[in-house]
Amino acid sequence: MTKSRLPVGAALAGLVLASAMMSSGPVVQAQTGPVLSPAQVLGANVTFVWTAVAGATNYVVRAGVAPGVYFAAFNVGNTTTTGAAAPAVGTYYVRVDAIVNGTAMPSNEITVVVTSMFVPPAAPTGLEGFINGTSVLLTWTLGTGGGAPTNLLLFAGTTPGGSDVGVFSLAASATQMSAINVPARTYYLRLVAQNQGGTSAASNEVVLTMPVGGGCSAPPSRGFSTAAFGRYVQFSWSPVPGISAQRLDFSTAPGGPATLSQPFGPTTGRWGVSGAPLGTFYGRLVSAFSCGSQSAGPEVAFTIDGAPPPGPRSPNPPAGQRLPFRNDGGVIDRLAAERPDLLNQSCKEHGGNNRFMFEAVRRLRAIDNRYGLNWKRGLRGDLSQDIVNYNYGSESDEDTQQVYIIDIIGGHCGNRPTPAWINQTDATRNAGTIGIWTLIPYLDAGYPIVSDPQQDPQ
Repeated sequence: MTKSRLPVGAALAGLVLASAMMSSGPVVQAQTGPVLSPAQVLGANVTFVWTAVAGATNYVVRAGVAPGVYFAAFNVGNTTTTGAAAPAVGTYYVRVDAIVNGTAMPSNEITVVVTSMFVPPAAPTGLEGFINGTSVLLTWTLGTGGGAPTNLLLFAGTTPGGSDVGVFSLAASATQMSAINVPARTYYLRLVAQNQGGTSAASNEVVLTMPVGGGCSAPPSRGFSTAAFGRYVQFSWSPVPGISAQRLDFSTAPGGPATLSQPFGPTTGRWGVSGAPLGTFYGRLVSAFSCGSQSAGPEVAFTIDGAPPPGPRSPNPPAGQRLPFRNDGGVIDRLAAERPDLLNQSCKEHGGNNRFMFEAVRRLRAIDNRYGLNWKRGLRGDLSQDIVNYNYGSESDEDTQQVYIIDIIGGHCGNRPTPAWINQTDATRNAGTIGIWTLIPYLDAGYPIVSDPQQDPQ
């Protein structure tokens, strides 16, 4: 009688099973490497994620341009995710080795395809539409987290998602636009951002209906910011395009009736007040369309306490005395050495600007915030281009005449201006004129009230 035989594979399996059943300990399986997930690719930026391996002390990411052939290796430490920038458009092959007791335990290999070196922009958000007569105003916020856009596209259609009315290119930095004489109908509007990496997702879609003969929405509301020191306060805001007027309303209690209103033209975005009363106040910016509607922005609280701004400041002198004249000319010398271009362009009559003087004040205020600018000859609005003032008394800074008048540019408006530190206080008064301390032009130019002392270490 012929004996039947098991296949070799089955026999081996049986032996392994029998051995495992006869063993007195658990079955020990060979440890495997990490599992590498498909990569996330955004432009040239690639993110890798893998599973942890017990006992691993660190991981090494290996990459190449052919399967199993790696030209680069990066030890990324004991982590399970990392990012990298691809050197060029192309196809790459990547694996991760877990290092356990000095032994590399490889993961699976993945394929990474990079089609662009640019990160697509993020989608614009918060698109809103407003009607002012037969004009339309759109506002939005630029997206964050993506690449910088090179332009925006506005899609306008008569059906959801449509663009039969047109596709309009807008500047990359635009956050609002207006259109006049818009025909009566319902419009569906959305925005995308573009750059070399591609097109973003679309913004929210706005449905806007223009009635026959026009309509009147309330304009978008705007808030404002304040900068206060001493008895001076400055208000700054971004005007709404297409409005006919705006005003600031102030009250002395939250939500209270306006006790003071200050009107402005449609393009004004800044207002300063000297000699403001002490106390806490509540303000709202009101914007009005020519069609008759208006809206008030969020209420902003601010306090006028008569105190100087934060930052380094010499204490007030005794009554009837003045602080000594300071020699901080080294600040001007360093600035002139670092930025001779600003010094050479410091004469506005020759096509220059006040940037050298403004930067000098910024650095000087990092030492003592009694420094400011000078209204020359006592005329507010007539700014000295080569003078800084120092408040040597106990009065609030803005508008005080208790100042040292210091010339910081020799040969100003000449062929070779030079840094200087000349006390012109007595010479000015002997000529029958005065100087008035101000910081308003400096603030209007966007410079900070509080300077960083680290910018010009002593």
